[in-house]
Amino acid sequence: MDIRIAQGHVVRMRATHPLHYREEVSPQPTDDVAGTFSEALSRAIGTVNNLQIEAEDLSRRMITEPESVNIHTVMIAAQKAEVALSFTRAVRDEVIRTVRELMNLR
Repeated sequence: MDIRIAQGHVVRMRATHPLHYREEVSPQPTDDVAGTFSEALSRAIGTVNNLQIEAEDLSRRMITEPESVNIHTVMIAAQKAEVALSFTRAVRDEVIRTVRELMNLR
């Protein structure tokens, strides 16, 4: 009787499905980090602007071509744009308040 005992802590796994663990390490996605504050701010404002443009475009299409757009899609896009704009206004107000407080420290 031949009994083999595994040595060490390495356990070989057999990958039978493409989503299973493999020994090859896939490259990790890089972080989407802006280099400067101004780049991050510009990107955030650009995103808010794109949401506004998309909501307006869908609203126009709903009026001119009602069969080409689902009303739920239009309402969701409008709500996303509204929330993004409200958040942007809140951040702007907080920045202005903070700058005023810093100016008063002098």
